[in-house]
Amino acid sequence: MKMNIGVVGAGAWGTALAMTASKAGNNVRLWAREPEVVEQINQTHETPFLPNAVLPTEIEATNNMRDTLQWADCILMVVPAQFTRSVFEQMVPHLKTTTPVVLCAKGIELSTGLLMSEIVQEIRPQTQLVVLSGPGFAAEVAKEQPTAVTIASESQMIAERICRLMKTSYFRPYSATDIITPEVCGAMKNVLAIASGISDGCGFGDNARAALLTRGLAEMSRFAVAVGGKKDSVLGLAGFGDLMLTANSKQSRNYSFGFDVGQAGDAKSVLANCTKTVEGVATASSIMKRARELNVELPICSAVEQIIYHEQPIKEALKQLLNRPLRAE
Repeated sequence: MKMNIGVVGAGAWGTALAMTASKAGNNVRLWAREPEVVEQINQTHETPFLPNAVLPTEIEATNNMRDTLQWADCILMVVPAQFTRSVFEQMVPHLKTTTPVVLCAKGIELSTGLLMSEIVQEIRPQTQLVVLSGPGFAAEVAKEQPTAVTIASESQMIAERICRLMKTSYFRPYSATDIITPEVCGAMKNVLAIASGISDGCGFGDNARAALLTRGLAEMSRFAVAVGGKKDSVLGLAGFGDLMLTANSKQSRNYSFGFDVGQAGDAKSVLANCTKTVEGVATASSIMKRARELNVELPICSAVEQIIYHEQPIKEALKQLLNRPLRAE
């Protein structure tokens, strides 16, 4: 059944999801803040955020948020995590209470330590919340390369309905009812990808990366359970799957940032020259804020925070990790 899908956020991931929703047979409006992006999409069916991608001609770009929200049967919210609060506050006056809001950003709010769903519920508790997360590089989705993701809602019926809306021959969604764990994993995997990049940039080898990611998965599990998620969900696409993708590929901004830090020997110089959004940088701080409040140990995430924000030497951070007390796995 064809439906009206509004996509709020026309960056690479938002555009790729808009293309997928259109390919699935839906009417799609793509909201962008920048008038020049709207004009380029409508006139040439191209975007600066996904070079070489050609958008379906049926996608309509707009910077009129009110019309987009009132028209849509479903909203995909794909703005960067640190802008979720301000953009959702703009959305609320125009958003129908019956319209599901699918949160697609991965991160934790820097100022509060809140997940994206917690921000939305704080602003408008009656929102029908859905989370889309999993291993998906925008450029590959835009090229229609096989991709599988998790779509989670506390209502199994709503999760399955959004899965049907987004299903194509190349994009396979799996439904779930645990919205917390996909959010936790989507945020944490960016921090762990930075750690993986640092390890590779330093030349520590495959053994180190394998150990780091395995123990990182344990950190994901501890934190997800502490926030209210389910331990088993960590082994799904939004947990293990997304971590394996993001922490092992130079397509990942977070891994590439970490690699540059490892090669440079410190984060200060890399941050000074960084022109792209690297979500794991903000998340390293926000996740540790929340972890300390919950008294949850996240030694790898803590090491990344120390390296980025407190200029701890990488060798010192490694030494502290390796010299932690022995314990059962």
